[in-house]
Amino acid sequence: MKLIFSFLVFIVIAISSFGQPVINPISQEETAMRNLAAAKDSGWFFKMSATVNTTQTYLKNWAAGGNSSLNITGLFNGVLNYRYKKIAWDNVLNLAYGRSIVAFDIPSIKTEDRFDFSSKYGQQASKLWYYSCLFSVRSQVAPGYAALPNGLPNYDKGRISDLFSPAYAVGALGMDYKPNKNMSVFLAPLTYRATFVYNQDLANAGQFGVEPARIDANGNILALGKRRRNELGGYIRINYTNLIWENVTWTSKLELFSNYIKKPDNIDLNWENLFNMKVNKYLTVSVAAQIIYDDDIRILKSVEFTDEAGNFHPANLGPGLQFRELTAIGFTYTFH
Repeated sequence: MKLIFSFLVFIVIAISSFGQPVINPISQEETAMRNLAAAKDSGWFFKMSATVNTTQTYLKNWAAGGNSSLNITGLFNGVLNYRYKKIAWDNVLNLAYGRSIVAFDIPSIKTEDRFDFSSKYGQQASKLWYYSCLFSVRSQVAPGYAALPNGLPNYDKGRISDLFSPAYAVGALGMDYKPNKNMSVFLAPLTYRATFVYNQDLANAGQFGVEPARIDANGNILALGKRRRNELGGYIRINYTNLIWENVTWTSKLELFSNYIKKPDNIDLNWENLFNMKVNKYLTVSVAAQIIYDDDIRILKSVEFTDEAGNFHPANLGPGLQFRELTAIGFTYTFH
């Protein structure tokens, strides 16, 4: 796993070093945006975009089978940056929420839930390097449930995640390397990361790496589970964005964290990628993919069951690679 993570870092840095020019022509709007950013060397720079994606399917007497459904996803991206002489302050907020309705007599299913805010302040040390500090929070707003075999949420098992359960807060001090306008590499040897689990039931179960409740032989809780987990370690954050084809923009964020105190070789990973294609001024096609690995998150790999011989097999829980993919066509409005 460590070799994979090192290879990912090398690939992204190599893109910056050797992939400076863009082969395909840049759209007029993208050129205008870059000229605005280049011309505005000081002061505030603001940009916001909101997207609504919908897909709808209606089936009646359809011989091949299937279900009618309605899917709605809302996305928001806000950027607020400040430049003055050698000072750079970057603030980014990403929100997303989506539901899927498969039948009016069945509760809707959550398909997307995201809250991601980061603020990075830096002062230029040389042409390409900045002394920097970073604060970020990543979480969700709605409860999550395990899925039944048919894909519907299993409400009988209770919540497996909830509002700010988990929430990840990072505070880091380090250096920010900016070889060009498309990329930044933030290296922080001194980083504090806190994992919050505000839902006490989830905290008692020790979900997301927090200390679980102490329980006696009769199942009575002697001490509640901790709702916060503190870690001190090293942190790397790589941001990359570029126009890879005409009207197609690739945005990528790679985060790596190593806990100095406990299992430093088990590196936590969060890698997010977004491909945006502008069809016209308002219509966009988006493909998003995210990979997460955290050694402290226990994932349900197989449910508990009793075999034909009557032997009970407990649920198999443990760390694993998480993957999420979203493809959407929707209406986008941008202003700055």
